[in-house]
Amino acid sequence: MYRFAVAVCFFFASLVIALFTLISLDDSFQPVTEQGTVLIQDLASIRIWIVILGLAIYSWKSAKGQPTTVTVAVLTSCAWIMFLEDYMVLDNVLFAADHPLSQAVVFTRPIFLVAVTYVAFKQWEIDQV
Repeated sequence: MYRFAVAVCFFFASLVIALFTLISLDDSFQPVTEQGTVLIQDLASIRIWIVILGLAIYSWKSAKGQPTTVTVAVLTSCAWIMFLEDYMVLDNVLFAADHPLSQAVVFTRPIFLVAVTYVAFKQWEIDQV
């Protein structure tokens, strides 16, 4: 189950990277509002660095056999904060996009949040041994 949850996390990260690539390179990606365009561009650039840096640190520590509990806990906290920010503060700006890739990110995000939370708790158990 742990490996499946990690695979879900990597799959979601690849969707987010693909969505960022689409937002930055393709002019056909248009959110519902003009304000949404600015927010998506700003937030996407910040968040993609969090995703890439998190993947790099987690992969590096896993490859070296070092404990990754703190890394996973920080990334899980960031994921939940970003979700709450999108849902409450940004008034669903990111949820309103009509592109299939953005809808895939929105649809798989709750699954990712459950998976990354599971990985965080399981990683804590693994590193305690």
